[in-house]
Amino acid sequence: MPKAKPSHLLKQVIRISRNFSRNGSGASAIEFVLVFPIMIVLLAGTVDLGQALLVNRKMNQIAATLGDMISQKATWKDTDVNAIIAGAASIIEPFDTSNLTIQLAVVDISSNLAATVDWAEGYHTTALPKGAASPVDIPSEVASADVQLIAVNATYTLTTPFSSLLESITGMTSYHYSKNYIARPRIQDSVALKT
Repeated sequence: MPKAKPSHLLKQVIRISRNFSRNGSGASAIEFVLVFPIMIVLLAGTVDLGQALLVNRKMNQIAATLGDMISQKATWKDTDVNAIIAGAASIIEPFDTSNLTIQLAVVDISSNLAATVDWAEGYHTTALPKGAASPVDIPSEVASADVQLIAVNATYTLTTPFSSLLESITGMTSYHYSKNYIARPRIQDSVALKT
């Protein structure tokens, strides 16, 4: 068997490499396999972040709406307050309301600017008893002796479809929100509750 000349082998290698470089049918599949996981993570992150930002906005609305509504009357009936709390809680929809807690408290401000609960109502949580500490820290710049304040604390836990997928990146399996709102009564210096 005669040996192939080196120039003939070189020509065959060049011919094969040219054929390989012209045939790109597998290149697209390889690129797709490399890019697809990155695209999925980006999609999951976008959906996850979008839901998290939407819930953050809704939580701010819940606390502000409830505090603002309660500040608009000097006297409330217990049933009316509970209806307003339920209405404010519905702002979180279409997300599940079972993870939402709302603590509404009308707090007395003493002469040393300490805030204690006069009356309170809760949503998916026990209402604070009279004399308990305010559910929201009251800044001294906001507090005035012998003037009541409306304090709202709303908390929520959001678990998204991608939370477990992104746990290795974010270190969290869910998002936790805690929003506070403080308002002064609009009609007089106090807000009373009638049962």
